[in-house]
Amino acid sequence: MTELQSTERHEMAGLCAIFRSRAEADLATEHLAQEYGIDPAFIYVEPLADENSAGIEASGGDHASAGPSHTERSDAPLHGAIQLNVSVEPDSRTAIEAALRDVGATAIERF
Repeated sequence: MTELQSTERHEMAGLCAIFRSRAEADLATEHLAQEYGIDPAFIYVEPLADENSAGIEASGGDHASAGPSHTERSDAPLHGAIQLNVSVEPDSRTAIEAALRDVGATAIERF
């Protein structure tokens, strides 16, 4: 028996979460790393559409400059939602889904 044959296969499950802003996706990444010990190198965050995007909702630096405001910048790249993909242990998937919703996920798909 080879080493590969004697090694128990370790199955992973995956989650794809959609966020309105890059800031929410970044916060989710921090929670996954700090609370669940997931290596950030294995958390993939990208625009949902083909065009570069900061999300569909202004946050942080996407607001107008020169003072506190909730007015969006005219040049903010708000071209679509942000997608986060992560592999997780099957037995922790439900808890991680709840954590993603707590930080703003609008939709979550299992894979």
